[in-house]
Amino acid sequence: MVNMASQETVCIRCGKIRIFARRWKEKTEKGSVIIHEETVCPDPDCQKIVEAKFEEMRKKRELLKR
Repeated sequence: MVNMASQETVCIRCGKIRIFARRWKEKTEKGSVIIHEETVCPDPDCQKIVEAKFEEMRKKRELLKR
């Protein structure tokens, strides 16, 4: 198993260093295990705005696929 050190990332909106939220594992069809880590902005109001912006982008992308 490859152990990659966590990198600090900053919020795309406010620039604060993001904090760890959750970690989960996913197994691929070929048997590999992928470990996901989710980080969030420490400011809950800012995080809600970022999530809304990402949701808007997802919806636009889905409309373009049709």
